[in-house]
Amino acid sequence: MFKKTFAVGMTLALAATIVGCGTDEKEKGGEAAKAEKDPEKLTVGFIPSQNAENLSAKAKPLGDLLSKELGIPVEVQVTTNFNGLVEGMAAKKVDVGFLNPINYVFAHDKKKAVKVLLQTERNGSPSYRAMFVKRADDTTLNKVEDVKGKKVAFVDAASAAGYIYPAVMLKGVNINPETDVKATLAGGHDKALMALVRGDVDVATVFEDARTVITKEVPDATTKLVPFAYSEPIPNDTVSIRNGFSDEFNKKVQDAFIAIMKTDEGKKIGKEIYSFDNLVVSDDKNFDPVRKAIEVMGLEPK
Repeated sequence: MFKKTFAVGMTLALAATIVGCGTDEKEKGGEAAKAEKDPEKLTVGFIPSQNAENLSAKAKPLGDLLSKELGIPVEVQVTTNFNGLVEGMAAKKVDVGFLNPINYVFAHDKKKAVKVLLQTERNGSPSYRAMFVKRADDTTLNKVEDVKGKKVAFVDAASAAGYIYPAVMLKGVNINPETDVKATLAGGHDKALMALVRGDVDVATVFEDARTVITKEVPDATTKLVPFAYSEPIPNDTVSIRNGFSDEFNKKVQDAFIAIMKTDEGKKIGKEIYSFDNLVVSDDKNFDPVRKAIEVMGLEPK
């Protein structure tokens, strides 16, 4: 059974089966009283929504572009799990992070560790959806109610599209995501889909349209795997910066990312790492719907 918490080292019984693989206080987010001096090196962290080694290789060029914009070395890191990035930023070992909306709310509200700078956009939209996916030849799955009793590959207990929002949908039709399905945690959207391709599970819950991530391994993924249900809109991922830096430095980092995304190379990298094509200035209140989803699930970060 999933515990009602999410944190690094979370103990989840389901994790034993790993598939293939606003108020003024809230707005402050626990910022330090005195700003640190500008860093001599910047560390940028990424969550492993796909194969970590592949993601690291794809993200390195972004680090190089950011280094040129800021005039300091930039190191790129991919954490081993979704919450590892939150912990790294809270410990000031990672300076900037591509946090998904769940991780952002955790890092901002509970850890008091980060401030949102930017939000990704995909095709001009600041939000995306989770989707339930089945194999095309499976005629037993046509709506969320049909998921009861099925083998489901979730991504990570702290993933908005890979667990939280699909779980809210299941609860909405009186299906307990902990006890009424045979659930596993895949550890990545690509891994959840590959488990579905192999026949290890009946359903995968991923972001729309994560199928494009596995087209190298499965060229016909978009026809072999078929979505049959979608979530409400989810605020897109953030580019967040850890607390402690000056407002001036934060603005410098924000402007650097915006400048990069105006280039063809920047757009290409964005597509490759997290399927986004733009970065826009964001605000903490944009994530209030995520807070509501967390409340519905009864989740409490440790």
